Amino acid sequence: MIGVNDSRMYSNLLIFKFNNFELTYPEELMDILKYSTSKGEYKELEIINTLGQNEYEKIFILGLGSTEEFNSTKLLKGLGYAIKSLKDSLTELDILDNFHEDFGYALGQAIELATYKFNGIKHNEEKIKLQKLNIVSQNRDSITKGLIVGSAVNFTRNLVNMPSNYVTPKYLAQQSENLAKEENLDLKIIDKYMLEQLGMNGILSVGKGSIHSPRLIIMQYFGDAESKEITAVVGKGITFDSGGISLKPSKGMEAMVTDMAGAASVLGLMKAASKLKPKKNIIALIPTAENMPSGNAFKPGDVLTTYSGKTVQIISTDAEGRLILCDAITYAKELGATTIIDIATLTGSCANFLGGINVGMLSNSDSLSKTLIDCGKSVGENLWRMPDNEEYMEQLKTDSADMRNSGTDCGAIVAGLFLQSFAEDVNFAHLDIAGCAASSSGSDFYDRGATGIPTRTLIEYLTT
Repeated sequence: MIGVNDSRMYSNLLIFKFNNFELTYPEELMDILKYSTSKGEYKELEIINTLGQNEYEKIFILGLGSTEEFNSTKLLKGLGYAIKSLKDSLTELDILDNFHEDFGYALGQAIELATYKFNGIKHNEEKIKLQKLNIVSQNRDSITKGLIVGSAVNFTRNLVNMPSNYVTPKYLAQQSENLAKEENLDLKIIDKYMLEQLGMNGILSVGKGSIHSPRLIIMQYFGDAESKEITAVVGKGITFDSGGISLKPSKGMEAMVTDMAGAASVLGLMKAASKLKPKKNIIALIPTAENMPSGNAFKPGDVLTTYSGKTVQIISTDAEGRLILCDAITYAKELGATTIIDIATLTGSCANFLGGINVGMLSNSDSLSKTLIDCGKSVGENLWRMPDNEEYMEQLKTDSADMRNSGTDCGAIVAGLFLQSFAEDVNFAHLDIAGCAASSSGSDFYDRGATGIPTRTLIEYLTT
């Protein structure tokens, strides 16, 4: 339980300290703080046992470093680090917000993100010990907004962490139905039959080898009826990627349950938008399928006609994400999207050269690129723009179709340009999150597993 109150609630207290600036603390804490040896260095965490000399049993002093280097991201990571350190040893905690500025948005996010724990599919659920947390603050509105965003990101993380025998295309559709009902969002689900009628052969082909039927999920939020500007966010929803006939190596294949992280990010964004109610028009599109080998699966050498009418020769069935995304991008244009952003765990190439530090971005718009990069920086997520020279498209030329689905090298760039060719003259950005969607080690404020990246960047972009 996380609350915001203007007074003490629990038996332990966390306060902040800079190394070059004295924050003001309540008078009743001053006698105890005389015993502190904390220098206020960044992420320094001191514990003072009050031995009954104060209403609090323990006081935790978190160093935040220098005010010159301090910002919301520093607070997010620092507080997240402290909560992660304490969440399995304490049952309750007050956090004193006595900053001279309103940092409630970062406080709320840090608390939600750091207290998240994926419990797996276990007979006995393992919860964190820290179940009661109170922020002593006057900044209720900004903290509440931060909690909403953090909760939406955790919703994303939970979907990504779930196993693929639970998270099927049908399951994503059910989650979308639940979300639309709870938040009063418009929803349309195009099933396999309708995909066939429409000629969405990119989505259909990828799903041919699986017993789980593919779908295209469309969810809409309209916050500005007077505006003709519509942003479409398209999330790759491959619920499991075996590689199909171009089968992946068995080692590490279990990680392919995260191949729907783009779809999960889009659902997290819509969950947040429905509560924050930005004055923006947003259409979420989630093409979802399972990529499996079978006697019915699509094959290398096949030529398929996408929803746009463009034909694609299949070189690798493991380059499947771009096939479901291109149909959704074309459909987004039909729905009137003036900006299209796709989010996908698209290429191992991107993961290899950017790792888990940067999201790879390819875009036909300098303005959109700069805005997304700036939004990422403001929330502590890094985006790196890739080149989009026309020469890369030479790799996709073939005599058998309008283009191939895979090139020979520079995989992340070529894949992004493949998708950009379907967006054509619409403002477009492709976010390759293959290296960032999950972490084997975790970070300052999240455990290992799904990160939720770039959900907070998207929320920042569409709510500010």
